[in-house]
Amino acid sequence: MSKNILCLLFLALLVMGCEKDDVCNEGTPGTPRVVIRFYDKDDPSTLKSPSGIKVKEVNQENLYAILSSDYIAIPMDLSKTFTRYVFILPASTATLTIADTLQFNHSNRKDIYSRRACGYSAEYVLNNPAITTTGSLSWYVRSTVQLDTIRNEEQAHLAIYH
Repeated sequence: MSKNILCLLFLALLVMGCEKDDVCNEGTPGTPRVVIRFYDKDDPSTLKSPSGIKVKEVNQENLYAILSSDYIAIPMDLSKTFTRYVFILPASTATLTIADTLQFNHSNRKDIYSRRACGYSAEYVLNNPAITTTGSLSWYVRSTVQLDTIRNEEQAHLAIYH
């Protein structure tokens, strides 16, 4: 019985010794990703999903996402001033690949301290131009910056027309 009381007392002291800075809630935002909305090139006010598109960071093995909606949020490599992604569209034949490599240009990284358990998150800015392309293009037409400073994922930062 005394062992149980001793254990409870120890547990109570342990819990009371924690400060709220010692715990990072699951919903605490980290470094925000760039949110991209996709639009119809012929009707720029209409959202258009590039269904089944696969997104993969250049020189990485794994796919980042397979898109089935009209938006995507992708992380940037903040150790550099740009991040390259390959957007691969499903083709009508198995031997044909429709892929565009887009380079996302960003700078002015500013680390923001959240709290001890969560650490820092970064804010950064999309450069002008925000996207440059490499190689020949097959589906990407153009892009516009909707919000150049990346602070959160609540609004779209870029619009891509295809």
